[in-house]
Amino acid sequence: MARNLASWLEGLKEFVEQTEAPRQFWLWAGISTLASALQRKTWLFFGAEKLYPNLYVLLVGPPACRKNAPISFSKRILGELNVPVAADSSSKRRFTSALEKTSMTEQFYYKGKPMPQCALSLTSSEFSSIFAVNLKEMVEVLTDVYDSQDVWKYETEGKGQDKLYNVCVNCLAATTPGWIMDNLPQSAIGGGFTSRFVIVYGDCVYKRVTIPWLRGIEDLGNVTIIEQQGKLWQALIGDLMHIHSSLIGPFEWDPEAFEIFDKWYKRIDEKLVGVPDERLHPFVGRMHTIVLKVAMALRVGYSDELIITPPEIKAAVELLEGVVKTASDAFGGHGRSKTGPDVQRIMGQIKVLKHASFKELMKLNYRHLNKTELQGVLATIQSMGLIRMGEYSAELPDGRISWVGKAGGKGKMDEGE
Repeated sequence: MARNLASWLEGLKEFVEQTEAPRQFWLWAGISTLASALQRKTWLFFGAEKLYPNLYVLLVGPPACRKNAPISFSKRILGELNVPVAADSSSKRRFTSALEKTSMTEQFYYKGKPMPQCALSLTSSEFSSIFAVNLKEMVEVLTDVYDSQDVWKYETEGKGQDKLYNVCVNCLAATTPGWIMDNLPQSAIGGGFTSRFVIVYGDCVYKRVTIPWLRGIEDLGNVTIIEQQGKLWQALIGDLMHIHSSLIGPFEWDPEAFEIFDKWYKRIDEKLVGVPDERLHPFVGRMHTIVLKVAMALRVGYSDELIITPPEIKAAVELLEGVVKTASDAFGGHGRSKTGPDVQRIMGQIKVLKHASFKELMKLNYRHLNKTELQGVLATIQSMGLIRMGEYSAELPDGRISWVGKAGGKGKMDEGE
């Protein structure tokens, strides 16, 4: 079957151009959607194990940062394929029940042999809804099922131990730094739970779009725009259906791709030293397997050949190293320091304002800090080299505090070079 689009992700990029969500949110939602479509139908041999392309992706940004649209898209298009999606499994019992039901619908055939699976995509625009009943229990369950066990044993209420076979769970959700800071325990941050998530941070909209799809007043009443978007939507559905139903079997390595991956992985300890936030170290330690999962998803986005080639490895590495650079912002001030949340909040304020006086910052933060405490927070941020205080120039008026750290980004939706 011929595809409609040269690249599914490029088609998605075109489809969402006139929307406000940060481009990195759309890109990772797209990668997650491809992984959800694959389920356990494709794999890469990893020693004695099979590595499946399932992913946990968490979009993190301040309120009103347009996190919902990419997740709603993924949920809707997977629904068109009848891929099992659980929007809200807020307890272990509900989650395992939903997962068990998929064993009756998600069987596929490989070399004439039936291959049953328990495959589920957990998709929620509110990460908090997943943990509404019992946060600790759901953290443990999601941590446990990530590795797509052939046999997953779990405890049930009043029935002892039960089993599910051939588990495959994808997760795409969204939240704010504040929710992470206020709700996830210290043991989950940087531990086994968050190290399994690709944590994608964005703090500003891509561009202002009054009405999605419309570029301006000239597009009002232009039925061609709606028709074009409708055709592109159908093309995205058709190609994703093809990926979901037709691509089955193991991935193979292109020798050059393996060499690139091998050289990169053997330098992972150097990269670990270059990541100052120790909360990200467990993720970096796990990143090599996530690179392979992402590479599989990228590959099927434009090719039916289950071969990992250099472009996918290079793109996956670039994407994940980019994630590491901003993931600290997603955790906010989560840590042992009492002033951590204040430091994180005021850093964000100065970054947005670019320049601010002490008086302006005091007005914004008087509910949290007194004058002496604010001075201490600013001294902390200055010691990190992120602000300049009181220097005079035409661009930097005397006595004002100016942001000199990295700028907040709108992100990009490129798969890598």
